[in-house]
Amino acid sequence: MSLELTLQFLMLSIGFIAVAALFLNVDKKRTQKRLEVELAEYEQQHEQNNQKHK
Repeated sequence: MSLELTLQFLMLSIGFIAVAALFLNVDKKRTQKRLEVELAEYEQQHEQNNQKHK
């Protein structure tokens, strides 16, 4: 009984770790896309400001 319980706990722990890793990967991709959009907006704004000063 104790071995079964240990194995179940181990499987549950592995499941939680897998879900956490999946969430972090999705969050990383979403953050990366947001940063790329913000960078593009910043570069566009910077370019517009340079054209105004010429």
